Amino acid sequence: MMSVEPLYALGIFTVTKRLEIFQTIIYEYYDPDQYYAELAENVEDLENELEEISANMQEILDQEEVVINGEKVRPKVTGIDLGFKGTPEEPFLAFFIYFKGKPRKGLNYYENIYSAERSEYPYTAYWYFPRNFQVTAVQASGTSQIINDHIVVIRVEEGERISGYEKIEFEI
Repeated sequence: MMSVEPLYALGIFTVTKRLEIFQTIIYEYYDPDQYYAELAENVEDLENELEEISANMQEILDQEEVVINGEKVRPKVTGIDLGFKGTPEEPFLAFFIYFKGKPRKGLNYYENIYSAERSEYPYTAYWYFPRNFQVTAVQASGTSQIINDHIVVIRVEEGERISGYEKIEFEI
């Protein structure tokens, strides 16, 4: 597995009116030795590997401090999938994560505190809030933009310094 190289990550956060967050993270890799393709041929080995990877992701999430409206919440990995973009050398891992906050009328916020580092690969995160929510501020590494008041796009380039802090403020 040492030859598997991360290429890109995509995070999609879908937020409900009840402030449930359904998060999907897709990590794309370059795998010249076809480690994941070979692994996929043995169902038991694949399941064991995916369980271990899922547990590792949960451990990473547990080290982060995720706060919604002043209350610490715990993102939970609810599923994982291995797929391929067309060739055995282009695997991706999709993580499905869930967490929930308590909405309040007026100003709400999501905050995430984690280890600062340099990004090993580029990534993009999309936050999709309900249409009647209005995002008022975004604080994150990389570049961020707000589209139509309720969609947030955050982009980080490879090698860019990640501060270890994110905050999104929004009105309900």
